[in-house]
Amino acid sequence: MKKAEQQFRTECLAGLHRAQALRTELIGLSARTIDEALDRYNQLLTAASSSNALAGLMSEVHPDEAIRDVARECEQEVSKFYSALALDREMYDALAAVDVSAADADTQRFHAHTLRDYRRAGVDRPLEVRTRLETIDEELTKLGQTFSKTISEDVRGIEITDPARLAGLPADFIASHPPDDDGKIKITTDYPDYNPFMTYAADDALRQDLYIAFRSRGDQGNEEILTQILTLRAEKASLLGYPNWADYITADKMIGSGERAAEFLERVWKLAAPRAEQDYTELLRQLKTVDPKATKVADWQKVWLENLVKRDRYEVDASEVRQYFPYPRVLAGLLEITSEIFELSYRPVSVIDAPPWHATVLTYDVIRGGERIGRIYLDMHPRDGKYKHAAQFPLKDGVRGTQLPEGVLVCNFPQPSPTDPGLLEHDDVVTMFHEFGHLMHHVLGGHQRWITQSGVATEWDFVEAPSQMFEEWAWRHDTLARFARHHTTGEVIPEALVENMRRADKFGLGTATVQQIFYAAISLGFHRADPATLDQLVEVKRLQKKYTPFAYVPGTRFHASFGHLVGYSAMYYTYQWSLVIAKDLLTPFASRGLMATDVTYAYRDKVLVPGGSRDAAELVKDFLGRDYDFTAYERFLVEA
Repeated sequence: MKKAEQQFRTECLAGLHRAQALRTELIGLSARTIDEALDRYNQLLTAASSSNALAGLMSEVHPDEAIRDVARECEQEVSKFYSALALDREMYDALAAVDVSAADADTQRFHAHTLRDYRRAGVDRPLEVRTRLETIDEELTKLGQTFSKTISEDVRGIEITDPARLAGLPADFIASHPPDDDGKIKITTDYPDYNPFMTYAADDALRQDLYIAFRSRGDQGNEEILTQILTLRAEKASLLGYPNWADYITADKMIGSGERAAEFLERVWKLAAPRAEQDYTELLRQLKTVDPKATKVADWQKVWLENLVKRDRYEVDASEVRQYFPYPRVLAGLLEITSEIFELSYRPVSVIDAPPWHATVLTYDVIRGGERIGRIYLDMHPRDGKYKHAAQFPLKDGVRGTQLPEGVLVCNFPQPSPTDPGLLEHDDVVTMFHEFGHLMHHVLGGHQRWITQSGVATEWDFVEAPSQMFEEWAWRHDTLARFARHHTTGEVIPEALVENMRRADKFGLGTATVQQIFYAAISLGFHRADPATLDQLVEVKRLQKKYTPFAYVPGTRFHASFGHLVGYSAMYYTYQWSLVIAKDLLTPFASRGLMATDVTYAYRDKVLVPGGSRDAAELVKDFLGRDYDFTAYERFLVEA
């Protein structure tokens, strides 16, 4: 192992070694009190978390493949520790002996949830069962890493020899994709290539080729890996007394069970299906203007046709819209808006004080009331071997009096250069706001005494609500006008264009929603089925036919590159579940506007700042003054 790799391994495992030492100390205590036992256990979790976060992040973003591999090894070590800890009967007995009857509500909650999670992990099962559960967790970590690594490294593409076949694509995209020495223009399945190409390219055959390449990533091995993952999860659920993994993983979430999750998906699908049919009819009508003999719309044509419909019917040309969103201005606008609505400021951190893992990473300290409350890292552009989607990764979970929260925004947006303004699609802008919502939740909520209540450590099916809610700031003219200016003329984005964008956005909502239900049904259904008899591709075809109006495209294996099957397992439904709450959270802004600081401060203090110290439903009720309901979501989904 090279020196750099050894240094990283030492740094990565330092927290784990501290946690292991604290475990020995805690078990040996004679007086098991809150200040001694629970505080020491909190230190243990904090130490282990530092190793887990660093390993998880660097395995996805470090530019050196050797370091990424070491990070994955560290992840396995940390996962092994967590598995053993969750089944550590001595630790459970030590914590159970702590008397919290006179403690504050946060401490009582921490204690009760800790013991609950131990029991959910199987700590009260026989030794042979606990041993098997540990082995399963270790194997699942390795398999999940392999599944994700395959996706991130399986970059495919198409080659074009005739520049005329780039017709329809924006000039800046064409300029940034010149022919190589062999006269070939390469378009990859990475998002900065894939999304614009599928939106604008007039060549239907090329869109089909790129779509198949994109949707077949991972097909050389991930199906078998997924079978092993599903089998182990099913076995673990059975050992813990659950009929399937979906029921196990949802038991402590807001939704409560796999059956309720399935009922929820059916409810949303039935609401969205009529609108999806209308959308599909409009797409087919548009296709017939190009091909009068067309009888159906293929999945690879959907995004392209949606763009044409929005251009012709709603006077929204995505290629025009993107001119107002050069990456540097979007980022500056995002920081300005969050500064105002959350009463924050951002102070750049030098590379000397916080050396980044890549030269393009930006680092800021988050300041509130003159005090530093956290740090954020922005890793925003694609590179080989890097995580291919968009997400917020924790680097440090905040613990009051011990460490400030640190979070990392990982995205894959076009990188500006002296000859390229780095224009974003409006969907990219929405994505940036969405992920920054997670970052704000992590930082603002990261000041609890107990680490398991820090930041986004709330019920999993609530986690997306604050980020989905924050997307709205990327849709209003009064907020967009702060930063959306034409990259050559400096003109502020016209209000009429934004209104057309909002109206056009409603088109395609039906097909987009049933597509999400399709993904959620894969996630849930795979984890309710018997892995021994599940034919993954057959089930994907069946679910696509049931939930969407678009036929399966031969040659594709979407599930092999569906990374959420590792991280979210059966819980992809949470995107729609939390959207119900997100739409309700926006209702207090309806009459006051999105920049009304009395409302934004109340939202900050009642929903974000408490982190996971209370049930999500209580936080929402505190902000809304009532229980959340479906009214706002149904209005959003059904109304024109």
